[in-house]
Amino acid sequence: LKDRGDGWIVFGATADNHMCSKHERLDVLNSLYDIYESEGVKVVYNAGNWIDGEARFNRHELKVFGMQAQVEYWAEHYPRRKGMMTYYVAGDDHEGWYQQRECVNIGEFAQGVAEKGGRKDLRYLGYIEADIALGKWARPAVLRVMHAGGGSAYAHSYTSQKIVESLQGGEKPAVLLIGHYHKWNYDYPRNVHAIQVGTT
Repeated sequence: LKDRGDGWIVFGATADNHMCSKHERLDVLNSLYDIYESEGVKVVYNAGNWIDGEARFNRHELKVFGMQAQVEYWAEHYPRRKGMMTYYVAGDDHEGWYQQRECVNIGEFAQGVAEKGGRKDLRYLGYIEADIALGKWARPAVLRVMHAGGGSAYAHSYTSQKIVESLQGGEKPAVLLIGHYHKWNYDYPRNVHAIQVGTT
């Protein structure tokens, strides 16, 4: 990521869109992208669970069935704004259920489907997490996009604190964007800007 010319690096973030669920909120997701567009954001990071996937226990909550159909729906309906790129990780759950069960790299598969449909604005970063260099310095700061696991805790900040505490000194990013917990939270454990990006 480069700064926008005034020393600031600006980007958007989202996660847990759960598209293809009967409960998806494309209106909220599109409103978020409208805000990013009005703020001049050119890059958005998605911290996973962009589709709802399929498991025995969520089938009655779905409106789209099958891996191909869910990914095609995502590629058609995910927000698109002129000049804006979305980079995404795949979670170990939801879209990750397809990866585990069908033995397919779901993130690469989704990017291929998107490109076939004419979308060059959706780019896969990696499974569960990916690191992005912030700035052009010899030793740039790192932004980590992660889809965590496990359940929520009694305190919103507890899960992000435990993730950062598990990292050794040289492994810590400057900024950590966390999907999975469906809560918005910001805290600063061990000098890491840890942000749970919430859900749409």
